[in-house]
Amino acid sequence: MAVKPKRSRTKMRATIVAILTFALLATFVVRLADIQVVRAEALNAEADGRRGVSQTLFGTRGPIVDAAGTVLAESVDRWDLTVSPQYVLDPKPNDEGEIVGLRVADALLQLAAITGDDPHDLQARIHAELERNPESDYLLLSNGLDARQYEAVRELGISWVYLRLNPQRVYPAGSVAGNLVGFTGQSEALAGVERSHDACLAAEEGVRTFDRSADGTPIPGSVVTDPAVDGGTVELTIDADLQYQVQQLTAQYTAQLRARSGTTIVMRTDGTVAAVAESPTVDPNDPTASRSQDRGSRAFTAAYEPGSIWKTFAFATMLELDQIETDDELSVPWVYEAAGARVRDAHSHGVEQWTAAGVLVNSSNSGMSRLAEDLDRVDLYDSFERFGFGEPTAVGFAGEQRGVLHDPRTIDPQTQLTSLFGQGLSATPMQLASGYQALANDGVHLPVRLIDSCTTPEGEVVEPELPEGERAVSAETAQETLEVLEHVVTDYGYDTFPIEGYRIAAKTGTAQMAFENGSGYDPSRMMISVAGVFPVDDPEFVVVTLFDSPQTNRTSGGAIPAFHDMVNLLIRQYDIPPSTTPASEIPLEWQAEQP
Repeated sequence: MAVKPKRSRTKMRATIVAILTFALLATFVVRLADIQVVRAEALNAEADGRRGVSQTLFGTRGPIVDAAGTVLAESVDRWDLTVSPQYVLDPKPNDEGEIVGLRVADALLQLAAITGDDPHDLQARIHAELERNPESDYLLLSNGLDARQYEAVRELGISWVYLRLNPQRVYPAGSVAGNLVGFTGQSEALAGVERSHDACLAAEEGVRTFDRSADGTPIPGSVVTDPAVDGGTVELTIDADLQYQVQQLTAQYTAQLRARSGTTIVMRTDGTVAAVAESPTVDPNDPTASRSQDRGSRAFTAAYEPGSIWKTFAFATMLELDQIETDDELSVPWVYEAAGARVRDAHSHGVEQWTAAGVLVNSSNSGMSRLAEDLDRVDLYDSFERFGFGEPTAVGFAGEQRGVLHDPRTIDPQTQLTSLFGQGLSATPMQLASGYQALANDGVHLPVRLIDSCTTPEGEVVEPELPEGERAVSAETAQETLEVLEHVVTDYGYDTFPIEGYRIAAKTGTAQMAFENGSGYDPSRMMISVAGVFPVDDPEFVVVTLFDSPQTNRTSGGAIPAFHDMVNLLIRQYDIPPSTTPASEIPLEWQAEQP
């Protein structure tokens, strides 16, 4: 057999190698073209999805504190346990055939033991998410993990588990000032200061990104963080200790009177709020345990027709306009009629010989109507506005009402009379306390202050911008009005009203409550109240206490023991010294000359 020369065989092999090399290069070129041109966009998106991970970072919402720094609301560190469902896989054997890491079933058992969840439920949720989206990269498995649980999960070292800081809101004082502090939901502030001052309290979210390997493990050195920014601190003007005690007293008397609700406001003469108590009220840690109408602050949000405690402002206005003097003598009938309008006093009586001061002390509707016969209603309503009525307070409380003051030029004759004693108009309890503040402050009405400041995370203290005070009446008129109101405390016929050694000015009220549909007055509902100032010789506090629909005592006298105890509490709490000057002697009655 003939044998091919060696040179021919070498040439053939070289040709075959060249052909194979060309074919391999051609394959690479086609594959490269497919990757870089044909499927470039899809592959890039897939690579980014598998490699780049972005996580939201939650900042810490700022605290709410009282005037002494007592924490009423704060955020505590809690963590969300999240997983990347597409990477929830059993570990593969290594080169030696060993399994390194936890199998999925074992991992879920250990996670459930830490979080308190059902491992079968965790598994079912992961499966459901993968059925929805096989490439799902996020599922919240459990939230609210504390520091101990956080460390326990970390020690498991599960590559497809991620722990994300998500601070949660807690209220260490519980229901103390819960009506003011308010509460938050999962993603927003819902009530109270939490809502009205969210701009100060809210944190700004940050973001963390990192690259991830094929098995879902973060690649070291790839983490980039844009940090979250924590919220600021809101400081209230209230005294949490006083708030607690006022709440206790308000709840006690609400129960004793079997009232629908009770509200008490303690305000300093400079307009700062020291306490606002409600019963029933809300615990922000569990707001759903309270009825919806009890989750806010009626002091700001429940305007009503205040009744006789309003007479104080009409009386002071008439004094200021020189329409009356305290010793003016009037003959006051039980029923008063004028221009087709008709009003009467609460109890039937013959013609009484009262002075102007006696009309206020005896809370006579007919007497107030007689005093105001020559009073211009535009002047009267202008005065009401200077006392702060008809507009929301400067607090800007969430859901706050402005109350109702009608145009005095268009009101009917009946409302012209009833507006002298708190019907045909409305105000919130906070507005009423603010009106009495003007009398306690030498006639100057100052804006209500519940918020002392917002301190930013950088330490800058920002105080709220408040309007300037406005003179409602002269200092002389304010003092004279308070001196008349002293006789309500000493001469009204209730032994529980006075406190020995202290000069106290107050006015009682029994107001009819309107039906919610506006169809008239509800005979089953009355609002009983007391509003006052003390000490008269050097005013420090305004106290307003009121009870909706009491059952055991439906007259204003039912609110007097509560007012007495509130004043006594303040005297003890702040070591207020007794008055050093005697009360003024003001005639309340007069005797007609005998023929």
